[in-house]
Amino acid sequence: MKLAGHTMGMPGMDIFESITFCRELGLDGIEVRCAEDGQMHLEALSADDISRIRDHALAEGVEFACLTPYYRDFMTPEAAEATLDGYRLACGIARELNCPIVRAISGVWPQEGRERQEVFDRTVAGMKQAAVIAEDSGVVLAVETHGGQLAFSAMDTFEFVEAIGHPSVGVLWDPYWVHVRGEETVAETLNLISPWIVHVHAKNVRFDAEGTRHTVLLDEGELDWCEIVAGLAAIDYDAYISDEFEKFWHPEELPEPEVGMARNRDVLRDCLARVG
Repeated sequence: MKLAGHTMGMPGMDIFESITFCRELGLDGIEVRCAEDGQMHLEALSADDISRIRDHALAEGVEFACLTPYYRDFMTPEAAEATLDGYRLACGIARELNCPIVRAISGVWPQEGRERQEVFDRTVAGMKQAAVIAEDSGVVLAVETHGGQLAFSAMDTFEFVEAIGHPSVGVLWDPYWVHVRGEETVAETLNLISPWIVHVHAKNVRFDAEGTRHTVLLDEGELDWCEIVAGLAAIDYDAYISDEFEKFWHPEELPEPEVGMARNRDVLRDCLARVG
């Protein structure tokens, strides 16, 4: 298994600084938040921009582990075409950066005025088309387990990727969100979705006495990350664990990346050492 840093943890850095920071932390790779306010705004990148980003990563010895855009809407023909155009762009840039994974969102759920089956069917149909785009670019779309989306629990995710049924669609397992949903243990989750896991997000959660959810460092929350790493080792997972240090979303709750991401790195390294 390899370790990556997610640029969500580095909101004050540009893409070049983020790549260098990952190298300074001793990480193998980087996951890039792709949005207008992220480190890479895909729609604004020129061919020269992409070349300079690729060359900088090569010079620093940092691989691109995953590109993380926010395309998600297949609910009307117009929205679906725009979403597919987004995946076309993201997958093409991923190919240029030698990045094997593009994060995919399993639609938005719930949606007012719509039944779940309608949202499921339209999103699955759209993702089947997106899968062909990914295949043509030589990359894999990784459907993230995430709250507020169709793939929230492990069973939700199993049903979603099974319905798509395409080899260029896998799962981005975020144990945080499966734990928040509260329906499956780590072992049960792996039993359901292990054949599809192509990327993993690392973060942790703690609920206070009032039941409010807090994102915390990897060794401060309810998830046992050494149990998770051991489970991944047991299924021979050999791709990236990406530290999704959510400084972008929780600037007051988390320490600076130089502190928080270094500590998370050490936690994951310790867990990896335990499994050999």
